[in-house]
Amino acid sequence: MNTGPTFCGVKSFKEEKYLKQIPENIYAENFVAKNNCLYDVRTNRQGSNERKLCNFVPWLVREVTMDDGVETTTRIALTGVHESGRTLPVVEIPTEDLSSFNWLNRHWGIDCILEPGATIKDTIRYAIQTTAHNAERSMVYTVTGWRETEEGWQFLMPGDEAVTVSLPGKMQGYNMERHWEKIDIATSLALLDSKVAPPEILFPMLAFAFLSPLNHFLKLASHEPKFVLFLVGKTGSRKSTLAALFLSFFGRFTGTELPLSFRDTGNSILNHAFSLKDVLTCIDDFHPAGRQEESKLTASAQSIMRAYGDRTGRGRLNSDSTPMETRPPRGNAIVTGEFPPDIGESGTARYFSLELHDGDVDLDDLTMFQEEASKGVLQRCMFSFVEWLKETCLSNKEVEAKFISALKNLFEARRSVFQKACPNCHGRVPESAAWLEIGMELYLSFTAARLELPKSDLNGYRNQFYEMLVRLCKQQAENVRQDRPTHKFIRKLYALLESDQCCLLNRYTTDDYIPPNCIGYEDDMFIYLHSEPAHRLVRKFCEEQGESFSISNKELLKQMAEEGLLSPGKEQNTKSIRINEKSKRLACIYKSKARQIYDGAL
Repeated sequence: MNTGPTFCGVKSFKEEKYLKQIPENIYAENFVAKNNCLYDVRTNRQGSNERKLCNFVPWLVREVTMDDGVETTTRIALTGVHESGRTLPVVEIPTEDLSSFNWLNRHWGIDCILEPGATIKDTIRYAIQTTAHNAERSMVYTVTGWRETEEGWQFLMPGDEAVTVSLPGKMQGYNMERHWEKIDIATSLALLDSKVAPPEILFPMLAFAFLSPLNHFLKLASHEPKFVLFLVGKTGSRKSTLAALFLSFFGRFTGTELPLSFRDTGNSILNHAFSLKDVLTCIDDFHPAGRQEESKLTASAQSIMRAYGDRTGRGRLNSDSTPMETRPPRGNAIVTGEFPPDIGESGTARYFSLELHDGDVDLDDLTMFQEEASKGVLQRCMFSFVEWLKETCLSNKEVEAKFISALKNLFEARRSVFQKACPNCHGRVPESAAWLEIGMELYLSFTAARLELPKSDLNGYRNQFYEMLVRLCKQQAENVRQDRPTHKFIRKLYALLESDQCCLLNRYTTDDYIPPNCIGYEDDMFIYLHSEPAHRLVRKFCEEQGESFSISNKELLKQMAEEGLLSPGKEQNTKSIRINEKSKRLACIYKSKARQIYDGAL
């Protein structure tokens, strides 16, 4: 609970106007303020009887209903006067806390005293509520993004005079200026031709920014974006500053003032991710300082990637055991880090990686665009984009239905194109490319309309971005393959063999001596492994290097068989092999394929 002149982050809430004097006729008729104390007055046959309730006079000044897009809650503001004449500051509390009076001494002081009596709290609570007719009432939205009203679609953002949108803490950087000029759109387009960063960085980041306001309608089309953009770069490469530049389409941010950080708790990050609907955010600085912190931050990264990659929230129960509404991420996120987290194949598939190298950022160009962003140019461009969507795609229900259908068809068509361009890659990679291309396509269509340009004038950007995405998809597909458990097992196995930490014997050996570090045999076609000792050795090796390898031996053999890396038996994924006149049950791995994985050719 907070005190002071703000209310739920709304700076226009002024305390002074409530503190001049006790309003007249504020209470129900049986309550009176006398000598700055509150009394309950009862009349019966014997006459009037006064009962003192407390040594101060409290009353309501405001009730605020807060809407987070899933449920509404209310908060109230109270002020008052102490019997000494001291003005009691405005206090904000949840409505349900009023009757407990646990807030009283904490905010108004220990000298605010309730009279004794079993019903005294309930009587004062009732008296306070009778002052509600004088209280202001307002609606505060604690969420951004699209909202449908009787008047049509509305894009909630701080800075709108018609509605109040309040975001907590570091989220207060979000804002949208409500006017635009052609120069604002032209400035955003100039980013693509600038030297701020390589095109392989600028194009996807711009597309991602303009994809964010489409999230709501892509969800209605059953194709909500399910990935994050991971900007990787060494310290000093300006990755945070670059992320802040693109966040400036949605507010005022700098590289040192980003909304979220890996120093925040995972729950805090995901809670804010729910509120930041249809906008872009940044989770900054995946940079563990040691083994213990790496484990903690990697766990946070895993939960973040899965939350955004699956668009699911944590299931929780209310106090009465009924399920709460889940709160999944509803916007898009850029994650920055010095290296990608070790979160396995499925985790890696949930982000699209962009790598920033030393010297990639032109500081002169960056400074110029930062100055434009500080003037609100990029905010005004995004406002114009949102207004263009309302004008052209959301003007009525029929147009809206066609827009959602067009998004669905466009996504499925472009996903198919990237699947053909990048065969055998993880299924999430072509999807990420298709979403990015949708963001760029809508941005270019908007730019052509606002600047009154033929769409053909922007085809060069379209073609350039497509070729870029194909290259990035192939690179991302390789990143995912590198984290595939089967490939990781084989790479680590070869590293152990080449460092003489284990060995393989010739299958046709006639020597009865078996070295203690022997984990199997080999011939020209196969590596024959004792699978459990080999699995245990690789797992220990990964732990020593601070990497995860959580797949079980049974699941590992199954996946290797499915990928054609292993020759399975009829009923098991191991075979009975004759070695020196003895039968041994071994995993038979194709030697040529294993070598290709180790050499990076597969």
